[in-house]
Amino acid sequence: MDTSPSANYKGFDIYPLVYTHAAVREWYERRPDRTYNASVVICREGQDPAADVTKVFPMLSRQWDSLGGARRAAVQAGTEIIDGNVPGQSILGL
Repeated sequence: MDTSPSANYKGFDIYPLVYTHAAVREWYERRPDRTYNASVVICREGQDPAADVTKVFPMLSRQWDSLGGARRAAVQAGTEIIDGNVPGQSILGL
């Protein structure tokens, strides 16, 4: 994970986590181009992202075909979570 946040929003730091999507396949199936999954780490501004008061929010609903697209989507999801626009995901307790 980067040591500096990708975005600061309303007193919170947003760190996107992007990793390759490893789909389970049989040996004879074609392999699609590489795709990426993403999660977002949110903590109070200036706090260490490895601290206990950090929350990780996985974005399991889709994959992206580029690192940049996944990073941008993670930052956007972080701002929506902070604003309270994502049902079931909250930053209470940070």
